[in-house]
Amino acid sequence: MKKSKKILIGAAACATAAAVCVSGVLIWHHAEKKTDTDGLAYVCPVSDVNTAAAVISDMQFSGVVVPQETKEIKVDTSKTISEVLVQEGDHVDAGAPLFTYDVESMQLELAQGNVEIERMQNEISSSQQQISQLESEKKNASADDQLSYTTQIQSLQTDIAKTQYDIKTKKIELEKLQNTINHATITSDIAGTVQSLKTTEQLQSEGGDVLMKVMSDGEFRVKCNANEQNVYMLSKDEAMTAHSRINDDTWSGTISEISSEAETSSNNNNMYYGSSDEMTTTSKYPFYVKLDSGEGLMLGQHLLVTPEVGSTVEKSGIWLYQDYVLTDDDGGSYVWAADDKGRLEKRKVTLGESDESMGDCKIASGLSEDDLIAFPADDYQEGMRTTTNADEISQQDDGDIQDGSVYDENGNPVDIGGDGGIYGEDGSVISGGEDSAADGVDSNIDDSYLIDGEDSGAADAAQPEEGGESDGN
Repeated sequence: MKKSKKILIGAAACATAAAVCVSGVLIWHHAEKKTDTDGLAYVCPVSDVNTAAAVISDMQFSGVVVPQETKEIKVDTSKTISEVLVQEGDHVDAGAPLFTYDVESMQLELAQGNVEIERMQNEISSSQQQISQLESEKKNASADDQLSYTTQIQSLQTDIAKTQYDIKTKKIELEKLQNTINHATITSDIAGTVQSLKTTEQLQSEGGDVLMKVMSDGEFRVKCNANEQNVYMLSKDEAMTAHSRINDDTWSGTISEISSEAETSSNNNNMYYGSSDEMTTTSKYPFYVKLDSGEGLMLGQHLLVTPEVGSTVEKSGIWLYQDYVLTDDDGGSYVWAADDKGRLEKRKVTLGESDESMGDCKIASGLSEDDLIAFPADDYQEGMRTTTNADEISQQDDGDIQDGSVYDENGNPVDIGGDGGIYGEDGSVISGGEDSAADGVDSNIDDSYLIDGEDSGAADAAQPEEGGESDGN
């Protein structure tokens, strides 16, 4: 038989398995001595998986409370501003005049345009008279002269067509000019407060065209930014929830606007929350959430905004996803839970209402927030050990615990030293060792007291190996 590890056990420790029991240690061999309760189940507090608690979506955005709308009032830089009719901080109603263009020059241009049209119309009349005269003369002309008359007539007709086109173009231009004169006074589209008002000199020096901004009255909205990877995951009218950063307050709303133009400002606090560095370097596209109510919010307040999960059921107490709940042979409901000794048990529960849209149900009785439960698995048995350390499960799944490992009665690994002593994970002596006279080692002990670390069970430690001889004990 192949032997990967052989361990000498002192006379007092090897004489009988009862000696080990007296020391308070039960040796288990990981490879062969399995029972129905072998294995390990991961458990977590009910509070961690309670779906009635507010859970923020994995996709979340940083948002800031802004007015419902801030309207930029732009000027036509080809025109001259005559007068600004408001001051910064003024409150204006929808339709209130903000500034006027200088129409004196435009009115002069309009008059000149009308004179130009009249001149071109006179040219057409003159050309038409010439054509009539030429056609009359052509009838009495010789055959050789008729070609010359035809050429003159066609040239005049071409001039008439060109002049008619120029008149049409000029009339469109003058109509636009007249419309500008009629609307020389620019009014506000919304009711709000005038902000960021600039002088005409500032506009000229800065080269911009935004004369002022009007911050709208009414309820707030939340401005967020999505990056180019996740902006396509959002849609207009999608339900969103805004979460307070300081307490459990939330505000519901819908996406009212998604911009297709990226933010140009480098000073941007509305970054998408993500672990990748790429998320902080991609272009940001603003979107706005219109809130159902802005009660309790302050202008400029920062919030976390997440997509709405879609549940319409008011939830309190303990709610679990239905996959956690199983049915026994009698038709009763139970969950896998850890008992007061850390062992797995079937915990009977009473169910309340359910939420089909979310796939969860209320636990009316049988569990508390502090209880530890496990997600069901086919190999679970009552009495299995449980752990709240996910790393232990990973090590077990990855094969880090190899055949030949030895455990105490609580399932913790122990080490048997070369001196015959049994040691815990921290190096403390559990039984025997160099300091124990009762567990001294006889270097001449027979091979019959060897344990095969790969192929033999710990419970067989006191039995002679196949083909070996007993020392009489």
